[in-house]
Amino acid sequence: MREDSIILYDIKGGNKEAFRELAERYSTPLFRLSMGYLHSKEDAEDMVQEIFVKLYHSLDTFKGDSKFSTWLYRIAVNTCLNEIARRKRRDIFTTFGDNMTRIFNLSGDSKNPEEQTISEENIIRVRKAIESLPDKQQTAFVLQKYKELSQKEIAEIMQISEGAVEQHLMRAKSSLQKKLKER
Repeated sequence: MREDSIILYDIKGGNKEAFRELAERYSTPLFRLSMGYLHSKEDAEDMVQEIFVKLYHSLDTFKGDSKFSTWLYRIAVNTCLNEIARRKRRDIFTTFGDNMTRIFNLSGDSKNPEEQTISEENIIRVRKAIESLPDKQQTAFVLQKYKELSQKEIAEIMQISEGAVEQHLMRAKSSLQKKLKER
């Protein structure tokens, strides 16, 4: 497997196949990361595409001060956080429509209505709990749980100390436990 630095050199030299190689290498990790923030397969797939577009347009700004993957995950985290912020500003009618679909069971799921409602409520509770975390706690949590990165890697991506990452993770876990115990 070729190193990222060699692939980047080829991309900057105009080799379009090299960018495809980079995309194939990072599509799955970026998808997992995006799922951690967006909780939807379709949204995560769209987000990966958006991340690659941003990557392509900003490749010239990569200076090599950190590992390429660290720089790429920083772009990915920022892109996901921006999307979440954009969604929070979105029209209330989207939430209304989602609730109506759930109430009238328009999803076509084969579970009985009670099981489906409980399952949907649990998924929604977990999503809301994760989304309610402060940005730094949410980022650290998602990077650890969905990307399975070490605290050192998370620290590099977030540009904070490993101790700060550990604090964010502990606070995130504690907060999530409290929120999920509430009924």
